[in-house]
Amino acid sequence: ASQHPDVKSGKFTPTQSLQRFASQWSANGDDVIEFAEFRDYYEDVSSVIDNEQQFELMMRNAWHLSGGEGICQNTSCRRVIVTHTTGRQTAQEIKNDLGIGPADLDKMILNLRAQGITDVARVELQ
Repeated sequence: ASQHPDVKSGKFTPTQSLQRFASQWSANGDDVIEFAEFRDYYEDVSSVIDNEQQFELMMRNAWHLSGGEGICQNTSCRRVIVTHTTGRQTAQEIKNDLGIGPADLDKMILNLRAQGITDVARVELQ
């Protein structure tokens, strides 16, 4: 919530921004998003999307969910150049990177290690 434009401008606090966001799903106004509320919200959203592939892509990109095949493949997760401890460089996806900002290099390295890329010496943004 701290990166929302209204929070950055001082219009809302991070807590207020999060509460406004949560209110889209919370049918009973308790700011707790139950799975059924989340599902119901996206059932409504899916009614205006042409096909399942476009819906899957929208969900993957909106929530930074890695994976998908063909037209459904995620395109929103950050790609980085990894310099390995051997000096070799590879391009890698930071999988499921929701909440990892462009300055969060330590979090990127932790995420890469969790993905099985354990020999990370340095990360550079593409």
